[in-house]
Amino acid sequence: MPMVMFMAKKTTILLRDDVYQVLKEKAGAKNISNLINQIIIEYFAKEGSMLGAMKKVDTSDLRNHRDHM
Repeated sequence: MPMVMFMAKKTTILLRDDVYQVLKEKAGAKNISNLINQIIIEYFAKEGSMLGAMKKVDTSDLRNHRDHM
């Protein structure tokens, strides 16, 4: 599976202490950004925005063996 790289933007968000504690317990202190990104992407995908406009696909969805390369 190819690795996809995205540009990252640094920002500051203010979280309630209880929200931060839950995120820290679930993801660990160093992975909170990844968890927040995942939550936001899933939220907007459900809303039908551009993030959710295309369904998820993999190589099994391709038409012939040449497309699998």
